[in-house]
Amino acid sequence: MSYDQQYSHQQPWLSKPEPEVEILSPLDAEKSRRWRLVLGCSSVFLGLMSGFYAYTDISVVIRAMNTAATSGGYIPGDAMSHVITIIAVFCVLALAYIGVGTWNIIARHSTSRPPLVGAIILTAAASILIVLYMMTKSPGGVEFSALGLNALIISRCVIVMRMKKAPVYPSAAGWTN
Repeated sequence: MSYDQQYSHQQPWLSKPEPEVEILSPLDAEKSRRWRLVLGCSSVFLGLMSGFYAYTDISVVIRAMNTAATSGGYIPGDAMSHVITIIAVFCVLALAYIGVGTWNIIARHSTSRPPLVGAIILTAAASILIVLYMMTKSPGGVEFSALGLNALIISRCVIVMRMKKAPVYPSAAGWTN
């Protein structure tokens, strides 16, 4: 056994100190908190808007079914299944947006990456769904606004994830043995 190995527990200056934690600089930490809050609030807003859109679709379907029933007609099953699928997707999307948004708001004081990765995956999937939806109907301003907000969320998530963390050593933080 070498001298360093034998006495390293008694003389901590002989070995290189291990970093205790990795943290962001104070400026980057403030940016991270601010952008995570913006990302969370944007996701919750998109969730509320998706839920509202699902609600309006449900009310349109109910009115159409009532109108068809009073006139003695019916709504074809394939059209009804298409509408119900769209409504279900918007409901799931609304719940996912609200969940990921809340997760990012709660994690705004941390350097955790999973909330950001969740936001990127959700907004990328939502963007694809919005584009597919726009291909089936004439696009309006709401769809373009949602695509823009999703692109903003993705870009801000990438910015926050790319912030560099620096190791903090016990001696640098004022800790002594």
